[in-house]
Amino acid sequence: MAQPAVVQVQEYASGLTRPTDIASTHDGRLYVGEVGGKIRIISPAGALLPLPLLDISHKVRDTSWDGLFGLAFHPDYASNGYFFVKYIQKDGNFVVSRFQRDAENPDFSNPASEQIIITVPYQGGHRAGNIAFGADGYLYIPTGDGEAGGRGDVGDPEGVAQNLQSLKGKILRLDIDQGTPYSIPPTNPYISDGNNIPDEIWALGLRNPWRISFDKQTGDLWLGDNGQDGWEEIDFTPAGAAGGINYGWSCYEGTHPYNNCPTDISFTEPMFEYPGFNNNGNQPASVIGGSVYRGQRYPSLYGWYLFTDHASGKISSIYRNPDQTITTIDHGVQFSNPVAFGEDQAGELYVATFFEGKIYRIKTNETESVQSGNWSTSSTWSCHCLPSGTEKVLVSPGHTVTIQDQSPQVRGLHVVGQVEFLNEGILHLTD
Repeated sequence: MAQPAVVQVQEYASGLTRPTDIASTHDGRLYVGEVGGKIRIISPAGALLPLPLLDISHKVRDTSWDGLFGLAFHPDYASNGYFFVKYIQKDGNFVVSRFQRDAENPDFSNPASEQIIITVPYQGGHRAGNIAFGADGYLYIPTGDGEAGGRGDVGDPEGVAQNLQSLKGKILRLDIDQGTPYSIPPTNPYISDGNNIPDEIWALGLRNPWRISFDKQTGDLWLGDNGQDGWEEIDFTPAGAAGGINYGWSCYEGTHPYNNCPTDISFTEPMFEYPGFNNNGNQPASVIGGSVYRGQRYPSLYGWYLFTDHASGKISSIYRNPDQTITTIDHGVQFSNPVAFGEDQAGELYVATFFEGKIYRIKTNETESVQSGNWSTSSTWSCHCLPSGTEKVLVSPGHTVTIQDQSPQVRGLHVVGQVEFLNEGILHLTD
């Protein structure tokens, strides 16, 4: 069983206006979608660039709530400059469009470069959130059931999430490198002449999957699906799984029967569920799916799926043990209205807060080196102090910490960078 890490957060960037998604590409920077229709650029040092990569604020329905929801860079963005945006149009429908960066200025893309890939009709309600490329190179597009979902309302009254003639409450999968504007992957599950099922559908039975992600190492799919009133859920699908997965809504909310459905339907239960509004003392709950940590900086987080909740603000994590059981942790860290997880090129994780307009970096409670230097120099360490025998220490990537004529003690040591011993330098580990 994995040993639990102690998660902390550190403010990384601020000055954003209602961020909704975080993405990255080959250049070491973060790109943040704002609901108002802008994509902002954050430098590797955490500085917010003054001008956006894209501004389609004139195209979105509502710059405060119903605007840009998702952003994904083409796997070959470095050479083709393509990226994909999901946003809500003036008529309430959502579109996924392709844009292209400017050939002369990589910090800019012209809204006129837009090519609409797909439009999904909506009058309002749940329209899900982000979009993501899988390890197979296909673009995955979650859709919501289109219902408002107010407290006490009957969820999905028209049963669209289980209706294979509807694009709502599904995951769509498109090959955006073939066809105009796309083609259907040959392994999509409902390709058949005359079956009246849209070929784009890859999975069904979802209410409002606000965030999906793919494990950078394994290709597994993780998603957080917002519950109605009773249960919030995290769903898991291993890499290479055949399509046609039915996540259960609205026959089930989590693992709990919700609507009467035929007994001969096969459902995929969530990997994890937790109490929602009705089962948690009428405390609001709204799961925000996250990502599996595959960075190098914090080995104790490696392989953990971190997620949060928009209402409670708490960060939790899940680890899949070798025997297929799971370990879950509530880390006791709390944000103000977190709305999205994201990861950078190196696999480090970040969280965006909606009303604050900030990006936080996920870290552990280890004392980290912030630059190369001598162990006994306080400016070497994130605490601006000297690590003691009760602390765990991390030598960060690219840093060299020198121990010379010293005998420091620490409880534990993660060496991602390098430790150099000179003369009589000795390090004593107490754990």
